[in-house]
Amino acid sequence: MTPLRGRERELDLISAAMESARRGDGRLLAVTGGLGSGKTALLRRLPALAERRGLRTLTAGCAPQEQDFPFGVVGQLLDPLPGCGPLDLVPGPDRSAELLSSVADLSRDQPLLLLVDDLQWADPASLRWLGELAQRLAGLHAVVVVSLREGEPGADAPPVQTCVERAARLVHLAPLPVETVADLVADHLGHPGEPGQIAACHEASGGNPLFLSAALTALAAAGPAAGHALAAPEPRRVALHERLAVALRSQPAPVRRLARALAVLDQGPDRETDPDHEPGREADPGQGPAREADPAQEPGRPAESQEPDLLAVPGHEHCREVDVELVSRLAELDTAGCEDAARSLRRLGLLTDGPAPCFAHPAVREAVEESMTPAEHEDIHLRAAQLLHNGGHPAERAAAQLLAVTSCHDAWTVEVLQAAATAARRRGALREASRYLRHALLGSSPSGADRAALLLDLAASERDIDPQAALRHLSQAFLLLPTTTARALAAARTPPFLLGSCPPPVIDIVAKVAADLGDPDTLTGAERQAALRLEARLRHVAVAGPGEMSQCAPRLRALGAAPPMGTAAERELVTVLLHGATVTQRMTGAEVAHQAERVLQHEPASPGHVHTALPHLCGVLAAAESLDAIGPWLTIAQERARRDGASVPRAVIAAELAHVLLARGRLQEARAHAEEAVAHGIMEWATLPAMTALVMVAVQSRDTGLARLLLGHRRETADHDYRPSPLQLLRGSVAVTGGDPATALEYVLDWGRSAERAEWRNPALVPWRSWAAGLHHRLGQTRKAHDLADEEYERAVAWGTPVVIGRARRVKGAITEGERGIELLRESAALLQGSVNAMEAARTELLLGRRLLAAGRGAEAEERLGRARDRALACGVPWIAEVASRELAGPAGSGQQPVAVSALTRAERRVAGLAAHGVPNKNIAERLEVSSRAVEKHLTSAYRKLKVAGRAELAAFSPLLPGPADA
Repeated sequence: MTPLRGRERELDLISAAMESARRGDGRLLAVTGGLGSGKTALLRRLPALAERRGLRTLTAGCAPQEQDFPFGVVGQLLDPLPGCGPLDLVPGPDRSAELLSSVADLSRDQPLLLLVDDLQWADPASLRWLGELAQRLAGLHAVVVVSLREGEPGADAPPVQTCVERAARLVHLAPLPVETVADLVADHLGHPGEPGQIAACHEASGGNPLFLSAALTALAAAGPAAGHALAAPEPRRVALHERLAVALRSQPAPVRRLARALAVLDQGPDRETDPDHEPGREADPGQGPAREADPAQEPGRPAESQEPDLLAVPGHEHCREVDVELVSRLAELDTAGCEDAARSLRRLGLLTDGPAPCFAHPAVREAVEESMTPAEHEDIHLRAAQLLHNGGHPAERAAAQLLAVTSCHDAWTVEVLQAAATAARRRGALREASRYLRHALLGSSPSGADRAALLLDLAASERDIDPQAALRHLSQAFLLLPTTTARALAAARTPPFLLGSCPPPVIDIVAKVAADLGDPDTLTGAERQAALRLEARLRHVAVAGPGEMSQCAPRLRALGAAPPMGTAAERELVTVLLHGATVTQRMTGAEVAHQAERVLQHEPASPGHVHTALPHLCGVLAAAESLDAIGPWLTIAQERARRDGASVPRAVIAAELAHVLLARGRLQEARAHAEEAVAHGIMEWATLPAMTALVMVAVQSRDTGLARLLLGHRRETADHDYRPSPLQLLRGSVAVTGGDPATALEYVLDWGRSAERAEWRNPALVPWRSWAAGLHHRLGQTRKAHDLADEEYERAVAWGTPVVIGRARRVKGAITEGERGIELLRESAALLQGSVNAMEAARTELLLGRRLLAAGRGAEAEERLGRARDRALACGVPWIAEVASRELAGPAGSGQQPVAVSALTRAERRVAGLAAHGVPNKNIAERLEVSSRAVEKHLTSAYRKLKVAGRAELAAFSPLLPGPADA
């Protein structure tokens, strides 16, 4: 038999009483303790001890439903005795004396052990009889052991107390110590537990065997590490809750009301004051997108309810510092009544010791909640919310109670939920704010300005976490707003990328609102700002519409040589106009860059820019090759977005950074940011045109995985969008990678025709003519290739930036034979030498090196190929490095080394390059102004990626890595 852990002292005391009984010195012992303290388990171990000592055991168990049967407990004890037969349970002094004499006679033949479990439920006649027996035990060969559950109403009844007072010894079962818990964990697992497992089980149970048993059931054989918690299996959860519920149902009404009040008010950490509790924070990439439960889906229960955690620590995460006065008022008890009820729950083992009432385990609170009827649940949560609201408590505490109420029709409930949403937004908890506002909608009128205001607030909270839901609520709000001004202000605060996805009727409403508001130049104050924002949004929506694009440049010039940028609305409009002028190529790159840089100088770096037209600025500056300021600006915005934790700004900024890095030719880093945008869920809500940067990364990096992922994205734009679909570019990229240039050419030409119809003419955005020219050349269609290349060059010169012109020259040189082709490539190399795009420079150097090698100019070819390899490695373009290395046919010509080096980050390449050239770690740290620990970390990562054991093997990669002069 498994030993009864931690009760050796108690067993020794009872064993000593048995020995005394054998000598004719009987005794009564009372075992006391709260619910689940192990009283019944202790009594069940006693018959085996009695048998070894020659005692006969008689047992009885008491139950509440049997208290009306006289001598019911005595009958259970004496029925099994020989000659007794079924007892005649007729109360009376003669009958009681007869039964006592029977026990005395039988004990002379064989000592007796009489066990009575749950004495508090014994019938009155049996209690009197046990009391009389206790008085006669001193001369009998019998020992009586009774158990008593403290805190039960019957435990304090005079007959029960009279019996207990006659006990020779009170045996109180204290909580199990941590050493005993360690033994029980080892028994359960079959091997000693880890310190963390033991500590978690002990803290979760508080040493109570009932809660410890539940925790051990939840503990797997390969149990959790320190601090880890497991949810209970469903059967154990149900059984535990039912046992707790039965114990609570037997309590008087004041005790039950106090337990319910505590269950409602003691629901986890104080979210208003706990800095570590941030419900609005998003899950990290790789852990899956955070999902939000709609509280309206489960009326009558808190939306935050989860499966119980039987290894949770009581008194910490699961116990709020409650306001005793507030609990008393909710329980409808005065101070004395509250103290009496709390005392009963403590004796029962359901509350911890301490000045403030707190449940001993989360399962107690869950059992209390489950024991309430839906009507009781609704009533107490509503009263709790009202008490919190009237008492001046934080709005979120009252709102948390209202979330458990089916609907909130009173005006004060909607006000509380709105105030709570404002507080949640202020601390960055957008999901919490959205939950409050969605619940407020349940109590609002189905129409009218009040509901429209709620919908707009809800959309403002959702736009950073669920743009599609925000779009739905915006569309509903527009139809409810009563005045032109109200609609104008609502539309003005709508993110352009959301407005662009609205159904056409909503766009028509916004257009009508803008027309009714009038010309921005004739307005002042808030109306002028709203009109400017509306113009920016409508131009954004129709930016590719027939005849619309060409109007952007004249409108921008009409604003003057230095358009006003003092307000956010003015900057938004200028940004949209710059984008239109860039796409149509109605301005030069230099003109666009000047105005775009002015916008950036006036605009603070903030995650909120993603909800304006400013993301267009990134594409404008990338096309204008003016990237010095936008990179740091986006980095600052990204850091703030990470601090805020909302997924939508993080996804959009990651896509913007991918765009900027792609324009710099840093392909590996651009891919990393594109993957980050996907990880943050951009594909769940963005249209493909909104993900143009990701499309270009997939095309330029030849990443078929990313391309196919984007091709599987089916959220196309609304009918009012005339922009060419990036799907064609992606399909063309996949076809090229698959060795089907003819199909790829059809896709590229189809995109080009759509672009021309939409007035997308700038080769700096998508060089589709260059791509098509290369494909024509591969298919032997030389004339068409030259025509497209010449047209590309003409437009590139008109735009006037080095990368666009240099790329056009390279394409022309690639399809031109002989010395003329080499000269064109030299011209391209010279243009790209000092440009912002290292990848385009590497491509030209590679092509020129191969042509020179074929022409027998080995020395210059080797120099060009070396540059191509080094630049390709620096910007993370492995295929260029591979081809260049093969052509060089030197020590690094295996093709594997360049691939490995291209996997290094920029920091790893710098550190590994210095180490490969013999620079000590200390000197590397000083040169790069980093810690020695950082150097060691980067070197370890580089060794792993390059599959080398140390510096000796790393030296073989020195031709591919930057040296002291480069780092």
